[in-house]
Amino acid sequence: MKAKPKAARERAKKKAKAFTGVQALLVFPSEEDRKATLDLMRRFSAAVRYAYNRLLEGQTREELKRADGFLCTSFRLNTRYADDAILKAQAVLDSARERGENPRKVVFGGRKLFQQLKRRHLSGKPLKELK
Repeated sequence: MKAKPKAARERAKKKAKAFTGVQALLVFPSEEDRKATLDLMRRFSAAVRYAYNRLLEGQTREELKRADGFLCTSFRLNTRYADDAILKAQAVLDSARERGENPRKVVFGGRKLFQQLKRRHLSGKPLKELK
């Protein structure tokens, strides 16, 4: 019996990792519900960015999760959402470290923003607004 080449073994390992994605379309009964959901999503994303930066500074999860802490009061999130934001930020941080990337250079946002920042055509005030 022949041994498998190294490339075939690596493909087999990669194939073992399955990815399941979900795509959904949200339908809101009223415009108020849509606005409330978008506002919550915006605040949660901002909380993830804030938690990520605080984790880089060395704060612990317990410090960030407190009900009277900045994360809950400033972003108007309950402790469960605050904890989820911290866990998401921790996952992004761990992922950057595992890949050997600089965790301070993570871009939160979409592909378009990433491409704009990568090109480095902007400087000064427009660059700060994007960041």
